[in-house]
Amino acid sequence: MYSITARFNQIVFFTSWTLVVLSLLNQGTAYFFKTGKPTVDLKILSADKFHHYKATYYNGGVTDWDQVTFKFSLEADFEPVYNWNLKQLFLYVNVHHEHQEKGFQSDCVIYDKIISRPDDPSTWSNSSKLVLKNQRAEYPLKDIHKQLRNATVNFEVWIEVMPYVGYIRREKLGDFQYQMPQQYN
Repeated sequence: MYSITARFNQIVFFTSWTLVVLSLLNQGTAYFFKTGKPTVDLKILSADKFHHYKATYYNGGVTDWDQVTFKFSLEADFEPVYNWNLKQLFLYVNVHHEHQEKGFQSDCVIYDKIISRPDDPSTWSNSSKLVLKNQRAEYPLKDIHKQLRNATVNFEVWIEVMPYVGYIRREKLGDFQYQMPQQYN
């Protein structure tokens, strides 16, 4: 009746259920102690390298597009989402603009960053603040319809909160508008 396999089965399932219960308690307590929304301030400093590009393919086809690289400053405080269940944050800046003539929308991520939470809780307040000054965007904004000149583009700052246990939550932290230049530089 008490074989080694029965004993092993009891130990494995007891350990599994204990881990499931502890994981649910971890996720539940972190969810209920959410203290607020992170703050963010984004300032677009300039639209550098705003050019019109043209390329010829090997088969004779030609395509052209507008391309711009931005410089910006970003200050953010993520302390309201820091808790014992947070593994890391994924921050990204998305540029959204609508095409006037064509009637559709375009989105492009121009900057992203992974922010890992340190293990020592005494350093959370220092590591939860992000300050970027005069930062050049990692990725350029391209428009194959050549409608970026004098367009109003919206910058959206998003974070994805990735916990140790639980679902990944996505939050929009802010909307910021910018008027594109009328001429290429």
